[in-house]
Amino acid sequence: MKIIEALALSTPYIHLALKQEAIVAVIEKESETVIKYLAGKRVDSGYQDGQKVNANDQNVYIAFTGQNADVVIPKDVYGVAINAFSFPIRENGQVVGALAFGLPIDNELKLEDYMSTMDNIVNNLQDKVHTIASHSEELAATSEEINKQAQHALEDSEKTNDVTDLIKSISRQTNLLGLNASIEAARAGQHGAGFNIVAQEVRKLSFETSSATENIEASLRNINRNLENLKQNMGQINDATNEQAQLVQDFSEIIEELTVLSREMKGFMHDALK
Repeated sequence: MKIIEALALSTPYIHLALKQEAIVAVIEKESETVIKYLAGKRVDSGYQDGQKVNANDQNVYIAFTGQNADVVIPKDVYGVAINAFSFPIRENGQVVGALAFGLPIDNELKLEDYMSTMDNIVNNLQDKVHTIASHSEELAATSEEINKQAQHALEDSEKTNDVTDLIKSISRQTNLLGLNASIEAARAGQHGAGFNIVAQEVRKLSFETSSATENIEASLRNINRNLENLKQNMGQINDATNEQAQLVQDFSEIIEELTVLSREMKGFMHDALK
């Protein structure tokens, strides 16, 4: 029995081995005739046993030249993308025919499209994560600077308290001087009447200064409280910003791993379709 005849008889078993998904055909070179043809479940080139080979069927004619063929037939030819490949059948060193296959690859191509889409999404995500990371660093630097300024403001406020204490001390001394002046004016009687008016004005000024100083101190206490709250809030913002920066870094590393995986899967699909 000739090899080409044996292959024709084996075609149903080859078809079963491929789970009936692929086209399997045995073609004789001399007559350019299909000896045995079995269509796949989802793909059919339209050949029938005994039919002449289509003159444009590169998959078969490449095998007739003694070379292995491997071509991709687009979807618009048979309704589904096909990876067509064939092998020359030799007898006594001469090519007498071709064993041809047609395997549907629409799912593989669709998966490859999905991988490309995912790759684009990952790249966009990576760009956005880098932008967020940059903004987080800027926010962390800004919050740290505001925190420092709040601390400086608190220190300046404490220095201002020293000034108000000095003013209060001067006010007390002025009040005491005014009181002593009033006493001496009273002793001087009528001759000290004018001096007594001056003494009263000095004491009045002292009281007003003391009252104003108390108002200043109250305002400073409010400022100190606000600055302290600001400092605490900025500390919380700084902690949150640092945590956000770490999360962004972790997210960036995960995206990088996903990018590597996407490329590996894309390479795997590309090799699988060869």
